[in-house]
Amino acid sequence: MKSKGIVFILSAPSGTGKTTTCKILKQKLPELKFSVSHTTREARSGESEGEDYFYISQKDFEDKIKRDEFLEWAKVHKQYYGTAFETIDRHRQNGEDILIELDVQGAKSLRDINYDAVFIFILPPSLKELEERLTKRGTEPPEIIRDRMKVGKNEIKQYEFYDYILTNVNVEETAENLLSIIRAERCRKEIYEPSPDLSSLLNSKVNA
Repeated sequence: MKSKGIVFILSAPSGTGKTTTCKILKQKLPELKFSVSHTTREARSGESEGEDYFYISQKDFEDKIKRDEFLEWAKVHKQYYGTAFETIDRHRQNGEDILIELDVQGAKSLRDINYDAVFIFILPPSLKELEERLTKRGTEPPEIIRDRMKVGKNEIKQYEFYDYILTNVNVEETAENLLSIIRAERCRKEIYEPSPDLSSLLNSKVNA
């Protein structure tokens, strides 16, 4: 048993399938909490306020930066994205595990300060497959896709600072592998907290 929740940081180049993977994971592990980030970009078709993101203006976002309300924030593709302290801290103190979807820039900023979290990176099978997935989405013009591919290539090069690497060939399999990582991390001895009677036994000297 454990009293403090685990933070899982999940990153992937745009178009890799992270959002779909997380939707499947929610069904497989309903007790896992998902952080809802703030962003200045407009909502895409099918997205909703408070579930996918909190959509705010650039001014409101920059005001929150000045008040140090974000665990991390970054400007990606000319839009701001940020994770608020309040949500993360509340879940952790309640003993609830929480997954945060972050771009590589945001994840690296947390790794650089040795933030206590498990870092997971999802990769596409190939660059060709990544470009095809971005094109099939039909949500951005060709120039934006080219920009996302350029950013994606730079992000892939930074895979080494993550703890786990998953290749998303099949989204169901990727979600299952992600679930396995979460279950394994919950069993680490570093976070194990025994019941009072076991604690007394474990802290006593072993008889010769």
